[in-house]
Amino acid sequence: MSELQGRVAEKAAWSASERMKSLQAIHDAQVEKDPRTAIAAIAEANKMDGSYKPTKLLHSGAIGSYDLTKVTDDDLDRLEAILGPLADTGGDPGGAEA
Repeated sequence: MSELQGRVAEKAAWSASERMKSLQAIHDAQVEKDPRTAIAAIAEANKMDGSYKPTKLLHSGAIGSYDLTKVTDDDLDRLEAILGPLADTGGDPGGAEA
């Protein structure tokens, strides 16, 4: 199974609702024992919910830099499927070794 197939299977195995419930359980279990862990669970839930926008998500390549903040997860997965083999081999589409 390729890494991309594994990621797709993992996403299918845990729904967003299940992840939020898990973060809620972590928060509830740690709020008295370890407040920092409880706060981290809240922060993760906020990220998942879209409460925090990334400050800047840039990709630099051979022909410039690109702002990826408006790219969807599905788009990023497709890019990874296309560009992943290049990264694994050193990243030169012309075939020269890095």
